[in-house]
Amino acid sequence: MDIAKVIPEIQEIVGADNVFHDRVECLSYSRDMSVHQGAPDAVVFAKTTEQIAAIMKIAHREKIPVTARGTGTSVTGAVLPVKGGLLLDLHQMNNILEINKADFYARLEPGVVCVQLNNRLAKDNLMFPPNPGSEVVATIGGMVSTNASGHRAVKYGTTRDYVKGLKVVLADGSVIETGTRAPKTSLGYDLTHLFTAAEGTLGIITEVIVKLEPKPEYAALALAIFGDLNAAGDAVTEVTTSGIKLAGCEILDKNSIKVVEKALGRDASKIEAILIMEADGVKEVVVRDMEKIGEICRKWGVQEFEWTDDPHKREEMMRARGGLVPTLSRLRPGNRLVPIAEDLGVPSSKIPETIRRAQEIAKKYNVLIATFGHVGDGNVHTTFVSDVRSRDDWNRLKPAVEELVATALEMKGTLSAEHGSGLTRAPHMEMQLGRSLDLMRKIKQALDPDNILNPGKMGLDDLERKSDIYDYFAFQPLVEHPEGLNSLGKTLDDEVLACIHCGFCRLGCPTFSVTHRESRNARGRNALAFYFMNGSIEPSKELAEAFYSCTTCQACTYFCPARIRVDEIVEGVRSKLYDAGFVPESVLAIRDNILKTGNVYASAQADRIEIYPPALKEKANKGELKAKAETLLFMGCVPSYLDMKMVPSLLKPLDEADVDYTVLATDENCCGFPLFLMGSKDFETHALQLMERIEATGAKELVTPCAGCFKTFKKLYPKLHDMGIEVHHSVTYFDKLIQEGRLKFKGDLGKKVTYHDPCDLGRALQIFEEPRRILQAIPGLEFVEMARNRLQARCCGGGGGVQAFDPEMSVAMAAERVRDALAVGAEIIVSGCAACKDNLRKGAKAIPKGERGKIKIMDITEIVADAMASGEGVH
Repeated sequence: MDIAKVIPEIQEIVGADNVFHDRVECLSYSRDMSVHQGAPDAVVFAKTTEQIAAIMKIAHREKIPVTARGTGTSVTGAVLPVKGGLLLDLHQMNNILEINKADFYARLEPGVVCVQLNNRLAKDNLMFPPNPGSEVVATIGGMVSTNASGHRAVKYGTTRDYVKGLKVVLADGSVIETGTRAPKTSLGYDLTHLFTAAEGTLGIITEVIVKLEPKPEYAALALAIFGDLNAAGDAVTEVTTSGIKLAGCEILDKNSIKVVEKALGRDASKIEAILIMEADGVKEVVVRDMEKIGEICRKWGVQEFEWTDDPHKREEMMRARGGLVPTLSRLRPGNRLVPIAEDLGVPSSKIPETIRRAQEIAKKYNVLIATFGHVGDGNVHTTFVSDVRSRDDWNRLKPAVEELVATALEMKGTLSAEHGSGLTRAPHMEMQLGRSLDLMRKIKQALDPDNILNPGKMGLDDLERKSDIYDYFAFQPLVEHPEGLNSLGKTLDDEVLACIHCGFCRLGCPTFSVTHRESRNARGRNALAFYFMNGSIEPSKELAEAFYSCTTCQACTYFCPARIRVDEIVEGVRSKLYDAGFVPESVLAIRDNILKTGNVYASAQADRIEIYPPALKEKANKGELKAKAETLLFMGCVPSYLDMKMVPSLLKPLDEADVDYTVLATDENCCGFPLFLMGSKDFETHALQLMERIEATGAKELVTPCAGCFKTFKKLYPKLHDMGIEVHHSVTYFDKLIQEGRLKFKGDLGKKVTYHDPCDLGRALQIFEEPRRILQAIPGLEFVEMARNRLQARCCGGGGGVQAFDPEMSVAMAAERVRDALAVGAEIIVSGCAACKDNLRKGAKAIPKGERGKIKIMDITEIVADAMASGEGVH
């Protein structure tokens, strides 16, 4: 197999920009939620059936393995290319091709995300019922390939029940269509369902026709808390056999409850089990059912029962349940979720017994198992939480897995209820399927005689050797060297391991949004940090590009249920790369500028005060500035050298409020934040020198309009030295002055304004309400909120040193953010960060004039200064 030989051919098909074959990019695709790993030799972005068919003809000719992948949310290793070859990334095939309201079906490309589909269907009062816990990132193609379901499966069934037809590219590149748009068919073999749950081992799905359902008019959710697991099981059995048709029914054991304790708002120590029951349909029927459920639960000694039809409360609880799996990695520091035997399916009446058996197994082998599941349809998730660096833990976990598997089969159940087979189930498939597995192998041989489609999965090949649950084991290097061969420090090593590669971070990562590359996404960077930490990869130019392309905005953290601190991981790896001499030249140029000239632009120190108002500038030049003052103003590099308005706009309100201030003028230096971000050890020396100058002013408070400087003074400097000074950003200071009645606004703005949360103010320091209070205090200003705001605000692309490293990508991110503002009709985007303002202006210019209109970008200092004018409005 010579991948290099066919790369030019594939590039001709999809374009050179859609083919990646460097090792760093390939390793970024080598992990999923399982314990396995498998890297491709090349990653290809395919966007049409025709492209995939052409690629498969090449793969068939050269006998190259091909693994299809959507968003990579697999739990079982199903999307890992363990035999190398090509990984076909289909997530950009995400078009909803047709919605037929009259005949209740939709035609979709495989990369359509489940929640994206349902958001669109809601406009027509329709829905696609299957809803896995990963529905915000799970693709329809992946759901079909694993027969995914979710908590609504009790009433509505699984994905298989909603697949009417498929378009499939076979191993030789030929294309077939299966199924029908008609309500039913009995013609021939059911090929549609043959390819469903086949995990890409028989063909690559490029189009799906799904059945739709009317959206219920009313829904309610009940929460029942029990002090006894048996009582909870008895209650749910009576509910499900009483004639009540639940839409969903979840059970959580005590270990799982610890994870959602905060969302519950209750002390979990005395709770043994929680039932979450959902019903939908006609309001009168649902209300009656909820009351009956309450009666049944009280009969079985429920500690607490409540139900609600408030959609926000229902969403909050189900979001907590949906985030349960990733958050299990937070149960014990240094431990991680280990999904190996975590998707058992048993008859619903056997749920309580299965949970009890799981708890007995956990006690027997001294392992931690969190048990939860869709009790209404018999799905029990028995998920291990272990120290993945401990050989002893892995040795004890293995027999526990065998007993769980035996328990499921004893209960006449299944080893996989909704997560598919992949690598994880392969060792035990024959135990459940018997000779049926031989028939599966014959079907595989008939459709894929060269075994090039997702090889190594479902126990279909490798017949000479028995599969093992630790095949293609990702954690072997850490078992051999628990300390890590290139440790980032215990805290960051634990943080790297806590990431389970679930993919939720894709929703927030700004660099992924514009590149679609996994190495430019938080999950990919975490995978690379893992390999770097365990010694599997060495510092390189490509590795540096992955980490220096991160804006360190923390958006990924707040889309991650486990709150993985990816920015700190990135900073830790950057520090190692810096020491190893692998820092992009454009980033090193910023370092040299700061160390030589005291600012990022290599400008003269004298030019730092050029923007000062004439009177203040004259005092600075004559050396007549106050040596001591109550308040020190620290302007920052961007406001001083790049922006013509921010410094004068900051001073005007402060003069109006009679603030006693002074400035460092030409003695002001860069705060050093860029040095910190690049991993330079020069940061500490530089910071300590600047702190001496600040302390010499005797100021009791420092005010800066620069969000980066503010974060540096507020979070980084105190780790080096306590200056004993209160630090304010202009936003928080203006808000304080307004509250004290020292700032008053006159004019009538008459504009629709939105606020962009800078990452260094918002996510880093939780400053959200102050800027909004300021804007809403300005007369005539109509405030509108962008869809993504506060903790989930989209990064403008201007942070993390990315403007210097990759200006084109930085501007692309800014353009996305400007479009967020245009979508809500904003005429002005206001921010509290000079770098944001600069980059958003570039982003606006990158948008065609007819689309962007006359959108204006302003700093909050400017809009405050203008609002103090005599009614002339923004100028």
